[in-house]
Amino acid sequence: MRAAEPTGPIDDSELPALFAPVERATLIALAVSGGADSLSLLDCADRWRRRNPGTPSLLILTVDHGLRPSSRKEAAGVVATARSRGLEARILRWIGRKPKGDVEAAARAARYHLLLSAAREAGASHLLLAHHRDDQAETLLLRLARGSGLFGLAAMRSEIRVGEVTIVRPFLGVPRSRLRASAAAAGLAPVEDAMNADPRFARARIRQLMPSLAAEGIDAAGLAATARRLAAAAEAIDAGAGKLLARAVALDELAIAVVDPVLFLQAPAELRARALVRLLLGIGGDQYPPRYERLLALLRDMEAHRGTVRFKRTLAGVVIEARRGRFLLYREVGREGLPEVRLTPGSSVVWDNRFRVDAATGARRRLRLAALGEGGRRAAGLRIDLKPAGAVAALPALWTGATLVAVPSIGYFAGVSGDPGVVVRSILSDRLAEPPRFPDFLAPA
Repeated sequence: MRAAEPTGPIDDSELPALFAPVERATLIALAVSGGADSLSLLDCADRWRRRNPGTPSLLILTVDHGLRPSSRKEAAGVVATARSRGLEARILRWIGRKPKGDVEAAARAARYHLLLSAAREAGASHLLLAHHRDDQAETLLLRLARGSGLFGLAAMRSEIRVGEVTIVRPFLGVPRSRLRASAAAAGLAPVEDAMNADPRFARARIRQLMPSLAAEGIDAAGLAATARRLAAAAEAIDAGAGKLLARAVALDELAIAVVDPVLFLQAPAELRARALVRLLLGIGGDQYPPRYERLLALLRDMEAHRGTVRFKRTLAGVVIEARRGRFLLYREVGREGLPEVRLTPGSSVVWDNRFRVDAATGARRRLRLAALGEGGRRAAGLRIDLKPAGAVAALPALWTGATLVAVPSIGYFAGVSGDPGVVVRSILSDRLAEPPRFPDFLAPA
């Protein structure tokens, strides 16, 4: 039998523990839609701030998605509520044509893109979301229905880093009923989103099933506890995969991963699979891992390779090639090509998630940062012993118009006068050191 848990509104005494992850921050952003859950987040954060001197400043962000005639009024209501408490608030608008299909997913992606961008621009270190225990239980069931693996069934994480911003969900252990009670106790009038009860959406259908499941002992508290245990198991596998990467994989200045097949393939299957996912996501351009069946097929091919035949595969934007008794993994240029960026003096950019590029204040103007490409590699006559031509073609190069200026990561300068003043370094080691937390903030389901 479970111990009795608190009911009713969230008490002031509970707030320090809920907001402990952000107590040392300077500025935190709160995503507030106007529903009961997010209004409770606003109220709790405000009460915590008032009772604890030195706590972070709060920035309230609300999105006017434009999908309902009332959305502008609802966003204005959130701003009015925040400002009545002396809090800074901003409305973020989703501008442009709205998709006709899968509107829920598109709106969610647009909303979090706007929220994260606004948080970064404001200098907030954290973005707080109001997902709660019932959301977590529903997420676990949805992912179970989709056949997700361990990392998917771990469901939403309480903290997830997204670039310079850390997303925090302080209410993942709190039931929905307490958040509604907190909003009511604060005298806040939430808006109700009809999509939350629309049976066209899978989450709404799962939500309608929850009372029947609870009657059979499968309640939100138990499901959320299961998600926590699965998350702990996922963390343990990630730790093992990290050690495997450190032991079996070497990285070079061209962002090529060199894998020792003996050390790599003798590891347990789950560690190999997770380590390979981290390599593919670190080197390739995808945000999500490949389908598990394709991942397993690649692992089987790697296990079966004996070095007597040519081995070359591609998956998730990565080329996997066997050379001199090692597997080399490097970026595939691909049909769609790689990013292009206009460099300005004094700028610093991350290119293709693999390289940091710093342009000095005196750097040459009108430089274009783009992949060298196979055509550029051939035209420049570039060949590096023991390095795959495709890996060289995927390097960042500096161009003026269609003229190649330099490939700084290999010290190549195309006979132009003067150093262009740009430094390029691989950040692949940083990418691999930080386990991927798949962007479930884009799709909590």
